[in-house]
Amino acid sequence: MAERYEFNEVTLLSALAMGVPGKRTFFLIIGRKEKWLRVWLEREQLETLALVIDEFLLTLSQKQLISSVEVEGTPLSDDVPSGLPAAELEIDQLTLGFNQERATLDFLVHALGPQQIDRVELYCRATLAQLKKLGNQAKSICAAGRPRCVLCGGPIDPTGHICPMNN
Repeated sequence: MAERYEFNEVTLLSALAMGVPGKRTFFLIIGRKEKWLRVWLEREQLETLALVIDEFLLTLSQKQLISSVEVEGTPLSDDVPSGLPAAELEIDQLTLGFNQERATLDFLVHALGPQQIDRVELYCRATLAQLKKLGNQAKSICAAGRPRCVLCGGPIDPTGHICPMNN
């Protein structure tokens, strides 16, 4: 049986990174102050999440399912929770949806550490303002990394870059 974490209304939904460019790790904080999860993901997943959020909000506004007021509403606080998370998870798959004026995020994840659980599900509902803030954080974090090569798109290290397009 799959373990499931469910947050019908999150107060914590943030994208963060640790480390120096080229050696950073990326994660999301999801939940509430009294119970929150750390969800690890790759930089490419975080970049994709930011793009998908932008497209998602644009599509909703074009179909007139939402107004700009809803997206510009009160976002989450910038508080980082203290203490340890209820679980450390790693993203396998993410689905973004919209239901009753709230964004829905469904994650298929797996647990990190000694407990081997076959499958873990994570579900949360967030306001559109919270979702927009998450997307903006993700874009900002990804942009703060190593510069990208204009030819191949690969990261350029401080020591240089061997571009496969020049060979």
